Amino acid sequence: MTMDRQTLEKAGVLLLGPDWKLPLASVLGPHHPEGAREKIDPRLVRRWAAGDRAIPGWVAPVIIDLLMERSKELNNLAWDAAHLAERLIDEGGGYGKYPTAKKD
Repeated sequence: MTMDRQTLEKAGVLLLGPDWKLPLASVLGPHHPEGAREKIDPRLVRRWAAGDRAIPGWVAPVIIDLLMERSKELNNLAWDAAHLAERLIDEGGGYGKYPTAKKD
């Protein structure tokens, strides 16, 4: 499976924020096909991002797994946030466009 550098960058930012390259080297280390390691050489990630080197085929499946995990985490956080907001509104803590719910 191949991945282009634009997809790598988008995934990196989604997973790790705007300064994603160095952290991605650490995240990928344990998944290296030649054996787990603390991290891969950060220069490799920079070269992939610049288009100077092809992104190895083993990277895309790891990124897919990481994105799916992150998606689940974000869905759980969104659910928690929505329910906390509903609870606050129900408890009379409505603000702005979410006025306090009236109880009969």
